[in-house]
Amino acid sequence: MLAAAICRAENVETARAAMSEASLKGQRKIHWRDDNDKRHRAVIEVVAGLQVEHLVVVRSRPTNSADSPERRRRKCLERILFELTSMDVGHAIMESRGPADDRRDRAMLDHLRRTRALPATIRLDHAPGPSDPMLWIADAVCGAVSESRWDNAFCYEQLAGKIELVEI
Repeated sequence: MLAAAICRAENVETARAAMSEASLKGQRKIHWRDDNDKRHRAVIEVVAGLQVEHLVVVRSRPTNSADSPERRRRKCLERILFELTSMDVGHAIMESRGPADDRRDRAMLDHLRRTRALPATIRLDHAPGPSDPMLWIADAVCGAVSESRWDNAFCYEQLAGKIELVEI
């Protein structure tokens, strides 16, 4: 699953400030996996109040599928970049997973450009998770979508009107 927090340039700093303010003292970044249900609800309340739309791509796989996690991620990356370009988004920033994985993401983007599956105009950059609070929004949205699939839909329902969910 990959998520994108889509925001007009004039609203980015407001969103970053709100997410920074929502972080706990000493917390390097808001990370869904590290928080409890009460904290999830507080973070989602902040996210729901932002002028941000959300795109989530989920790669569902049959239980007998041999797809590796990296292959599923690449399929999600391909689709999310396609969807973003169709929404006229020209610049995507993803959380860095390290130099080797970031190079694989860029190689995937280069391949998609060469095959004309994506326009040459889309830019992809990577940033460390703690450095950009916009990344925390996408993480929270992924968490809300994941929990909704395990019968805890409260957080997802708070954002449902702002989420475009694509299943592949």
